[in-house]
Amino acid sequence: MKNKKNLLIYPKNINFEFLGLEFMRLHKHGQGIISRSRCSHPIEKHGFPFIIDKYLSEDFNNFQLTDFMFLRAPGFHGPFSTKLLSNKDFEELDGKKIEKRLLEVLRKTRTNTPEISEQVLTRFKYFIDIILNRKTICFFLNRSINDKKNQIKFEHEWSHALNEYHEFVIFSLEANECFSIILAYD
Repeated sequence: MKNKKNLLIYPKNINFEFLGLEFMRLHKHGQGIISRSRCSHPIEKHGFPFIIDKYLSEDFNNFQLTDFMFLRAPGFHGPFSTKLLSNKDFEELDGKKIEKRLLEVLRKTRTNTPEISEQVLTRFKYFIDIILNRKTICFFLNRSINDKKNQIKFEHEWSHALNEYHEFVIFSLEANECFSIILAYD
């Protein structure tokens, strides 16, 4: 090993500082949540499985979620149990594909659910454009609460409150920031 500078470093004291949360009412049965945090170390110097697991372990990522409620709660990550969620549940996609997937979820026709208005869609796209305008590495949560492969249909007592849950995690490399975009429908 001649070039030791290229080794991945896994410090024990790496953490994420919570910077804020933006709630957006999509329509009567849906909400969008954008969370922003900053990593204490340069993100690019670490392996992303490690970074995602550290990010998921942060207290601000523990919450219960229904259409009408967002509550900080240890052991919960939306409709999932935190102990059953890891980096293996996240799949990497480039920024253009993440944007396309986000817009597909937002525009999807749902039974007994109004379509998203152009005004709300424009506002949401504004946030997406700001986030993806930098050098990023993007992931989406490749788990579904409706997936027949799930061994546990409802992982906790509030998981039945949602029909759909979509999460996208975007790491802004230049700013060492992380954005979590959640779309939830009841």
